[in-house]
Amino acid sequence: MFNKLNLKVILLMVLSLMLILTGCGATKSNKAQEEQKNENVQAETGTRTITDDIGRKVEVPNKPERIVTDWYLGQLLALDVMPVGAVMANLDYAAYLKDYYKEDAIENIGDGEASLEKVMELNPDLIITWDKEAVEKYEKIAPTIVFSDTNYKSIHEEIKAMGEYLGRTDKAEQFLGDFDKRIAVAKEKINKVISKDSTFTIFDLGKKNLSVIAPNGVVGGRALYETLGMTPPPKVKELFDTKEADGSRYEISYEVVNDYVGDYVIEMNYFNKGGSLPATWTNLDAVKKGEVISLAPEYYFASDPVSVLHQAEDLATKIEKLTKEKK
Repeated sequence: MFNKLNLKVILLMVLSLMLILTGCGATKSNKAQEEQKNENVQAETGTRTITDDIGRKVEVPNKPERIVTDWYLGQLLALDVMPVGAVMANLDYAAYLKDYYKEDAIENIGDGEASLEKVMELNPDLIITWDKEAVEKYEKIAPTIVFSDTNYKSIHEEIKAMGEYLGRTDKAEQFLGDFDKRIAVAKEKINKVISKDSTFTIFDLGKKNLSVIAPNGVVGGRALYETLGMTPPPKVKELFDTKEADGSRYEISYEVVNDYVGDYVIEMNYFNKGGSLPATWTNLDAVKKGEVISLAPEYYFASDPVSVLHQAEDLATKIEKLTKEKK
């Protein structure tokens, strides 16, 4: 009797466990069916959900075709994407991009600030902005991604992220493959003519003061340091390591400029064009000998991946030419 009682208890326990497992299985099956249903709906509508650079969940087209951007034209052109609209005034200082599209192929949405009316007329299926404050206005027109190039440590990371957002990872890999090959050639060109311990400084000349250019921004900084891997002199490296740049620049006095001079001096003179410069600048050896590399503002105020690629190649040519002339 004792054995029969034990057997009944065991059978009841087994039966209860089977019922529980059956219920769990049904729940999992229902959940799987619901997830599949959601995936099918997304596939049918051609959309997916991404998380943009400020953490917003955004439902975007799998492969948007009518894109508007208020800043990131270079990143789009790198992926062989022709936006229907952009702030074209930016091209006044990103002239390398002009070879990547046909004239009038991109509608100008404003000078400096985008016109919402113009953006709406273009009927975009995606808007890419730098300005999180503009999202509320933009997303009434189309799905809006906030992109921030400062979120990424390298051009590789930046382009891969944009490729993911736009459903064009193949184009991102294609651009980066070409980018790496061309940068390798530019590096080799430089390394053939300079010594291993050569140092480089980029100065942006002003009327009262001047600036040392940071290693990851405009005026050739991203091209020279981050991309080509050139070395700053000790005092400049100290700035990079211990100070926070203001707009890709570290402002210094002309009185101490000599402390920051590298073996190669590179300058851009936009803010003091045609103005006189103090003796502390004009008496620098590189200046007196005519051995300063000058940068054109219309090509060097940009730091997008396409512009940086061309800037790096241009710098390599200029450094090679100057070094050969010095010898």
